[in-house]
Amino acid sequence: MKTVSIADDHPIAIHAVSSLVSGVPDFVVVHQCLGGMDLLKKLREEPTDVVVTDFSMGRGDHSTDGFVLLRKIRECAPDSGIVLFTAQKNPNILQRALRQSVNAVVSKEDELSEVIQACLLVNRGEGQYCSPIVKVPMEQADNGSGQRNEVLTRKELDVLRLYATGHSLVQIADQLGRTVSTISTQKHTAMKKLRLASNTELIRYAFETSLI
Repeated sequence: MKTVSIADDHPIAIHAVSSLVSGVPDFVVVHQCLGGMDLLKKLREEPTDVVVTDFSMGRGDHSTDGFVLLRKIRECAPDSGIVLFTAQKNPNILQRALRQSVNAVVSKEDELSEVIQACLLVNRGEGQYCSPIVKVPMEQADNGSGQRNEVLTRKELDVLRLYATGHSLVQIADQLGRTVSTISTQKHTAMKKLRLASNTELIRYAFETSLI
């Protein structure tokens, strides 16, 4: 029997994925989590063969998501296959997620059956998988249309994403485990790289590039 964990901050998404996964022979859902911290706690107690998780989960000031969550999943459940089930479209983030630890990426705009396809492929160890809708921004990036934010580091991307979604520098520092001065410097450096002159331009950039 293959065990599965599901994490998403929308209960309806958890219910939909859980119902679908539970209908697959030899698959059983053992963890259903509304946030990253709960997912990590349960994985430390009982790792699962596959983890299906969202990238952005914003419930509460102390939510854990993004690259921090992916890194911690890999630390506490090194043998688990990770399926990223996300509305995220920024190719730079998706590519970095695949390089960091993710085995498969499925868009929330795909048919829900793509989640099952990803879980089966990940469980069989058949390399990395990108669903049909995910492949579109990835191919565009390969053709050069996503180069503007390639200059950003993973840490800078995380800071900009969280800031653009309404987190203060103090909240970002707390969530990412860095000092406020470090977060401020990373935000300033990222904005300078992108030639953004104000926070308004930063937020506009985040929407235009599907960073959020």
